[in-house]
Amino acid sequence: MIFSTLPNWFWKQNLSGTDYQCILAETDIGLIQKSPFSHDIDSSARAWMDFLSFSNGNFTYCLRLTNEFKPDCILCDISPLGLSVGKSLRIPTVLIENFTWDWMFEIYAGQKPHFKEINQKLSDLYENFDLRLQATPYCKKADNGITINPIHRFQILPVLQVREKLNIPSDHRLVLITTGGISQNYDFIQSLRNYTDRTFLLAGNFDRMESNHNIIRIPMNSHFHFPDFVFASDLVVGKVGYGTLVECWAAGTPLLGVYREDFRESERLRRFSNHEMTAAEITFEEFESGAWLKQAKNLFMKKITADKPAMENGSLQVAREVNSLLDRR
Repeated sequence: MIFSTLPNWFWKQNLSGTDYQCILAETDIGLIQKSPFSHDIDSSARAWMDFLSFSNGNFTYCLRLTNEFKPDCILCDISPLGLSVGKSLRIPTVLIENFTWDWMFEIYAGQKPHFKEINQKLSDLYENFDLRLQATPYCKKADNGITINPIHRFQILPVLQVREKLNIPSDHRLVLITTGGISQNYDFIQSLRNYTDRTFLLAGNFDRMESNHNIIRIPMNSHFHFPDFVFASDLVVGKVGYGTLVECWAAGTPLLGVYREDFRESERLRRFSNHEMTAAEITFEEFESGAWLKQAKNLFMKKITADKPAMENGSLQVAREVNSLLDRR
């Protein structure tokens, strides 16, 4: 069973061949976004206060279904709700994180009083686990945490096959532009047409896939496996989050990234990109205006095409650690 607010097509894309049941439920609040690059602190605080009361139908619904299903284990991707359900039902619970929300919200506690109460509740919840796995690059080392390798989705189609399906000319550089699945209007669209030796993939909330000259609009829900775009691209440009960063790292694809300065995780992600991969940084203004197009050329030739040193995907380590936990019980 998967408890999530993500649409079913996401799970269908990423869990092909796996039996699962998706339950629509709110398991986390995060930070409420106003745009891909900004969030609403006040709305986030109000939502967290309501969420952490665990007195609404959402919590009791998740509690009831989990109790009926009687799983051997609960796997929580930072989710406070999963930890609370695990504690209530005395089910072995695994916390997987590269940061926790109480750590994230420490920077807001001084300016927003609600976050003091939120953080105390979160800190207590984040002690309710049987196993804690910290995915590299993690933000704060926990004494009781097991460090695992970066977690990323696997490549499915070979690079040449992806490029053929997209009808990319063999002499074109391929640039993937992404804002992490959150809709964004691009002001630099017209400028892209001037670069006739490049094809640009624009990922976003489009109704359908559409190709126009050297620009291809890709809906988030397409028949392509999104990580295959990262592997096939010569450069990824856009907002840096854990998923985008680590998938570029795994593919050896250079990243020209925008880091959110008011998002505490950004400094850890920046540090990883500076030391472990080919990457450069641009400001939001440079991204929005298209000024990054001049910088992109310097990164095209730096894609890592040779075999990288073998490093096991962190997802396989998670599976092994969870199986070990269950074997001990």
